[in-house]
Parts: sequence; C-alpha cells; structure tokens
Amino acid sequence: MYRVMLVDDEVGVRNSIKAKIDWEQAGYVIESEASNGNEALQLLDDGSLPDLVITDIRMPQMDGIAFIQACKEQYPQLKMIVLSGYSDFEYMKSAIQLGVKDYLLKPVVRSELIALLAKLAAELEADKHLAHKQELEVIKNNELLQVMQEHLIWQLVKNEWFSVPAVKERMQQLQLSALAQDDLHAQFVTVEMRIPQGRLEDWSERKDLLYLAFQMLCRETAQKWQQVFPFYEISHPSMMHFLIVIEDAKGHERFIETFVRDLKRYIKSYLKVDSVFGIGEPINGLRLLKNGYASSMLAWSQGTVHNDHFQPNTRVLELTHAFSPEAEKKLMQTIENLDMKSFTKKLQEIFSSEMDTPMFVFTFLSLRIILMFNAIAKKFQFGDTSLQTYLWNCQMTVRDYQSREQVLEQLYEMAELVMNEVKRTRFSSGQHMVEAIVKYIDENFSYELTLSSLADMFHLNETYLSGLFKQSTGVTFSDYVTKLRLTKAAALLEENVLKLTDIATLVGYSSSSYFSTAFKKSYGKSPKEYREQFLLSQ
Repeated sequence: MYRVMLVDDEVGVRNSIKAKIDWEQAGYVIESEASNGNEALQLLDDGSLPDLVITDIRMPQMDGIAFIQACKEQYPQLKMIVLSGYSDFEYMKSAIQLGVKDYLLKPVVRSELIALLAKLAAELEADKHLAHKQELEVIKNNELLQVMQEHLIWQLVKNEWFSVPAVKERMQQLQLSALAQDDLHAQFVTVEMRIPQGRLEDWSERKDLLYLAFQMLCRETAQKWQQVFPFYEISHPSMMHFLIVIEDAKGHERFIETFVRDLKRYIKSYLKVDSVFGIGEPINGLRLLKNGYASSMLAWSQGTVHNDHFQPNTRVLELTHAFSPEAEKKLMQTIENLDMKSFTKKLQEIFSSEMDTPMFVFTFLSLRIILMFNAIAKKFQFGDTSLQTYLWNCQMTVRDYQSREQVLEQLYEMAELVMNEVKRTRFSSGQHMVEAIVKYIDENFSYELTLSSLADMFHLNETYLSGLFKQSTGVTFSDYVTKLRLTKAAALLEENVLKLTDIATLVGYSSSSYFSTAFKKSYGKSPKEYREQFLLSQ
C-alpha cells in the first residue's frame, strides 16, 4: 500500500475525497491529514514520509504554493497532486513553474482521481524498482571496495612495498585517506577463532560456513567505527586482523578495550566458539605498518582463550630499532643477490650477541624476517606455492621454539630455501623469470608499472627484460599491461555496477579521459557505448 497525506483547510473536502473511492482497492491508504501547509510540514518533519501528498492550493497560514516550494526544497522526491478550482489560474501557473505536473480540479471527479492514482502507482513502482536497483549497486560497490581495501592492507603488511607516494595514491583511490597520512598513528589487533572440541560434531563441511560467519561478524563489528579497517589472509580463514587508526590518544586505550571485549562477546554469543586476541604496539608512520602487524601476531602467539589482557607490550618497537626499513631492504638484497655470507653478517647485526635481547623481542624480529622471506618468495615463486605455505606455517609456530639458537637455525634454513627459489627463477632459461614478472603484473596492474621499476625489482637489465618479455609473451610490456587493464575494465563494464570513473581508477588509470581514449582505441567504441551495446545484447 502506498501512503497518502491529505492537506486541505476544509474538513468536508477531505472527507469527500476519502469517501470518493475505495482507496485500499486502488493500492493506497490515507495515513495522515493536515489543515494547512505549516501543519503538513510539521507532520513531514516528525514522521516518516508518505508516498503521495494531495494538497489544496488555497489555504490559510501557509498556502499550497508556499507548501509545495518548501517540499521541493526539503523532500524533492515527494510526489504531489494539487487540488484547485477554476478561478485558481494564477496559483496553478505558480505550481507548474515549481514543477508540479499532476492536479485535479474541484469538485474532484471519481474517474479522474482513479486514473491519476493508477498513473502515479505505476511511477511509484518504477521509482521503487530503481531505488532497489541503486541500493544493490551501492552494496556491490561497497563489497568490491572492501575487498580491494583489504587486499591493499594485506599487501602492505606482507609483501614488498611500492614507493610511499604510490601507496598513498592507491589509498586515496580506495577511500583509505585516513591511512594515507604522513603522521599516521595506528595499532593492529589480531583475533583467531578457536573451535571447541565437539562444536562441529565431525561435520567438517560446516567449518567453511563457520569461517564465513566469523569473518562477516568481524566485518560487521568493524563497520560500527570509521577508524577500524578489517583484513584477512585467505589461507588462514580462522583469523582476522584489524588496522585501527588512533584518533584520540587519550581515549584510544579505552576504545581498544571496548572493541576487543565486544568482539569477543559477539563471537562467543553468536558463533558459540572461543577466541584468542593479540593487541599490537601503536606505531607512527606508514613505514612501520609491518612492525605493527608483527607485534599483534606476537601478542596473539602469547595469548589464550582465557587471557583478557588489553595492554600491548610497549617495549617491542623500542628494542627493535636495528630492524629499520633500510635494514630490511639491505637484508632483502642479500637474499635476492644470493649472498649468504652478507645475509649472515646482517642477521648477526640484528641479533647482536652483545645485546641482552629479551625473548619476546627476539621472537618479534623473527616474525618480521619471516614476513620478508614470504614477500621475496611470493615475488619469485610461480606455480607451486608450497614455500609460501611453509613460511606462513613457520610464522604461526615461531613462538614454539625453546631457544634463540633454534630460531636462528630455522631462519638460516628458510633463507637457504628462499635463495634456492630465487636462484631457480633468476637463472632459468628466462621463461621462469618472465612468468614470475607476469604474475606480479597480474596482481598489481592497478598500480603504476614501468619496465624500469620491474627491471630494478627483479635485478635485470631493462633492455634485456624488454626483449625477454616480448619473446616469451609475444607482446611488448606496455601492450601486455594495457590489454590486461582494458580486459579487466570490459568485465567491470559488463557487470553494469560501477561508474566509468570508478572503473578507470580500479584498473590503474589516473585519468578517466585517458582511460576512455585507450579503451576506444582497443575496442573501437567508448566505454559507455561498450556497456550500452552489451546490455542490449542480453
């Protein structure tokens, strides 16, 4: 039923209109009445909006024209029918100038009222369908945006970085401007869902549904606060991470405690499972995101289902100054240059025997180095991902080692494995190297990619890489990237969900006009024309 408001200063006229037809049969219900414009506006302000307003044009205090004008300003989507007499020409002219299209002459003729209501019902149904479609589009847009936001944050804490300006630009594109600040103050929280014995009663196929429910609950909880950004690793679905921007230093500690307590309670109440939390140390600056993440993983590794301590270990980052971004880059270069001697020397500098390093700091530094190993393995490994899986498992179990000697021995073993993978790729016939580079491009096409930056990243001569790439793929590097981006764009256009400007941004074009030019050159039609023709063919 569509809801109607009647506005007329004469009760008799209102009663006559109500008695004129069977409103319920016409699909309407008269929900409210008012005797003038002021009273009607008050009702609109105080309650839910009706679908239709039928208003007289001559009324005391506030006449129909003033009322219509106010409605157009405050409620532009509200449909209105104007009642007027034959002598109200000047009023009607003003109403038409305000955009009113539907009116009835007094006395109201039953057949005219029924016909007009039927016409408006069709319009209201079309509006409802359009609003529902737009709502679904917004939901799909938000879901896609969330997936890309989570993917970016996970890249930043796990993989090798692009330049800081490139990262900030991508954050802006994905509506993560809160993270793109030079003076970013943030903190990580990690939560793992632990299924009690007998919870699933051997129905192992239900575990995936439980993981999905856990992830959805974590995301829904995070949505209550604008400064909380959830993300997770697809290979470990029972664990979620949260990057939390510190907006109020004084109240942040209390906020973290509230957030963790609430989430722990929700997980127990709704999912009937236990949870273990890890609260990382606050960090300052984008460059320390990996440290913040590693500190939350360290805190998680020391937690239990009964541990409700909300204070992070505030000494971790203070005691790990030796593992700066610069030190990490040099350590990474020793691995990629297959220089075990230099790697050993750098590792000894980080784990100096002259320093009385607490075990929790030792474990933290090990976590950071394993993350670095994983980033290198992901870059150079193609096809088989067993090494990445092995490194992830090492990250999860590093806390179980009983001595520093055991941890160092494990790190040297992992370094050998990663170096072997780098060596296998770099010193192959060239095909393996190209496959690794293609995989990297496929995963990072939305960023600015240049042949020189890839040559530097994979330790190759730019001219050699250019020739090797074309020889292996049959196309130039530039043509490959362009085709990849435009193919992704065509798929998004066919989904008919995102705006053209959003699609341009998501596939790596900073300018929508440049995107349109490139698309038309490749497909022979503009993005708009491509979408329209595709929809017509369905």
